[in-house]
Amino acid sequence: MTIFCPNGHDNPDTNRFCQACGSQLAAPVNHSMTIGVLLGDRYRITREIGQGGFGRTYLCEDVNRFNELCVLKEFAPQVQGTALLTKAQQLFEREAGVMYQLQHPQIPRFREMFRVNRGGVGQLFLVQDYVAGDNYQQRLRQKRKQGKTFTEAEITQFLTQILPVLSYIHSLGVIHRDISPDNLISRNSDGLPVLIDFGGVKQVAVNAATQYMGANLEHSEVPTRLGKVGYAP
Repeated sequence: MTIFCPNGHDNPDTNRFCQACGSQLAAPVNHSMTIGVLLGDRYRITREIGQGGFGRTYLCEDVNRFNELCVLKEFAPQVQGTALLTKAQQLFEREAGVMYQLQHPQIPRFREMFRVNRGGVGQLFLVQDYVAGDNYQQRLRQKRKQGKTFTEAEITQFLTQILPVLSYIHSLGVIHRDISPDNLISRNSDGLPVLIDFGGVKQVAVNAATQYMGANLEHSEVPTRLGKVGYAP
């Protein structure tokens, strides 16, 4: 694994000082947070619920709101160099501002963004409402085990319930980028589909690299896949 000094020089992860300029290196944070850890003096980790190249997602208790459950997402893009990381952070904050504007009963409410220093490394976190229920990928698997699939009536009802959500976000100029069964939750409380995991967060590192390296990309192509195979437009 490679880590980078504040000046953008790459080093083996065994180094504690940069081999090029001698500046001190912060140890990378590449492990899950311990259950029970309190972040921001407010969010207590209860379990990890997902992970990817851009960080991990946790189920948390908000101790300032009677231990109400919420979802905490860490932002740790695997971009190379301090300048790229700074650009990625700027774009991430801009994206968070867009998410903050979304006010719809079938979209998890954006609560806040905050920073935490872990092992000498500053990390960004997003907090959103927790939605209890199975996603549609899980529901599809359950039906297939029974030799069934979604009926025409179920699909018609689903589209009637979810299309107004898309109309709403598109009216604000927001594109989800990753609508697929695992990003749609059938909410336990009322059975309505809830759209989660807006793709802008996943795409932010690619945008950072493209915008920062602009001139260097004139004669090269950066392959980018938006969405999932079988569901991407």
